[in-house]
Amino acid sequence: MNYKGILFFLGIYTLLVSFFSIINIFYSIYFDFFIGLNSYLITFLISLILGCLFYFVGRNYSKDIILTDQIIFILLSFLLIPFLISIPYFLSIYDIGLLNAYFESVSGFTTTGFSIIQNINNIDEPLILWRSSSQWMGGLLFLMATIGTIGSKQIKIKPAYLISGGASGRNFYNNFNYNFIKILLIYFSSTIFVIFLYSLTDLRLLDSVNLAFTSISSGGFIPEGNLSNILINNLQIFVFSTTLLFPILNFFLLHDIITGKFLIKNHHEDLHLSLLIILLTLFFYFFVIPEVGFVTVFFAITSSISTSGVTTYTSNLDLSLFFILLTIVGGSLISTSSGFKYTRIYILFKISYQEIYHLVKPINIIDKNLYNSEVKIDDQDLKIAFLVFLSFIISIFILSSILTFDYLTFENSFKLSILTLTNTLSSALYGMDNLSFVDLNNFTKMSLILFMILGKIEIITVIYLIKRFIFRE
Repeated sequence: MNYKGILFFLGIYTLLVSFFSIINIFYSIYFDFFIGLNSYLITFLISLILGCLFYFVGRNYSKDIILTDQIIFILLSFLLIPFLISIPYFLSIYDIGLLNAYFESVSGFTTTGFSIIQNINNIDEPLILWRSSSQWMGGLLFLMATIGTIGSKQIKIKPAYLISGGASGRNFYNNFNYNFIKILLIYFSSTIFVIFLYSLTDLRLLDSVNLAFTSISSGGFIPEGNLSNILINNLQIFVFSTTLLFPILNFFLLHDIITGKFLIKNHHEDLHLSLLIILLTLFFYFFVIPEVGFVTVFFAITSSISTSGVTTYTSNLDLSLFFILLTIVGGSLISTSSGFKYTRIYILFKISYQEIYHLVKPINIIDKNLYNSEVKIDDQDLKIAFLVFLSFIISIFILSSILTFDYLTFENSFKLSILTLTNTLSSALYGMDNLSFVDLNNFTKMSLILFMILGKIEIITVIYLIKRFIFRE
């Protein structure tokens, strides 16, 4: 194993925490929030020292790390970076214990949105900004992991190579440099664009920044206890709902349109997802919940498919199961959303239908093209999609069983296990807005931490890693 090569890349990610620490230091000084300033200074120093140490230890060693090392690097990133993010929580004046601080940071970094902070309105603005920025960092590094490793042709766990935007080439170091710069520029530009859109609707700047970090990353942290206190009119709700399309559709869609590289044959997945959102919105507005208004229905649909979960939705009709099913669907293979992913569902249904059709008419030729494009679906794509689905079902059963030992009812345990594995906020959409995470016992919190991470990077990724170690491939 190339430990020093792994440390080199881990050092780059660690230095990213230093950058956001500097932003919070400047923000605290400029607005005279000196109470928590020391916590950001300490976070800056620790992340800077660790980042530089990792970087210089690994810089003279091979950086073209093999696939097993890449997966270990991703796992370490999702364990170490939240630890650094947890420092300002732990050192704050709000009496947040170490486990609770780590729970909050993992929830933000995995863009889940579960929070142990019971009244966010009592938290100072720098810490609120820190919560939001943790989502932004998590979304960025998740895109890197998806495109660079778990979505590559070598592992095929999240088959991003089947659609436009997947990484090419086998040299991890070269791909990492190219992907990191490209993804960072698009991600940052999209965030600025979203902040600009929010400012046009008269949202104050800090709320615009916090909500932009949430929407771009498909996160669940909001700067108020109730989102309705920020989004007070239909225009603001509609604009926010529209920006939730960023974590639903292909991450490179807007880039391809602006640069003139957009081809409809490369974005069939986005077309399917767009039609799904439109049809579901119209159906529920006209036939199911017309009393809540078109904009609110659109918001509920996009929030669920993006696996964000934030909402202003209120209705006497319980549609929580339906909205939870939408979180399982998820968005594009190359996006910050979690969930099973739409393309995998498409692959399972298409191949299953064709196999049944083949039994009826065995002499017919089976079309294995993806979305009727030139891309072919092979047997391994189908096997992995089925294995991911099976591991998801087993994980729901395991986590639900663990949660029932706490004070949760079976229904809430079942719902929360799905929301955890899809990294979705437990909001009023799913009938779980009154859940208090701070009151859960420590074992339950540790279980949720584990499954939030596994839900983001895929459980099958860990299974793949274990298999490689057992068989020493």
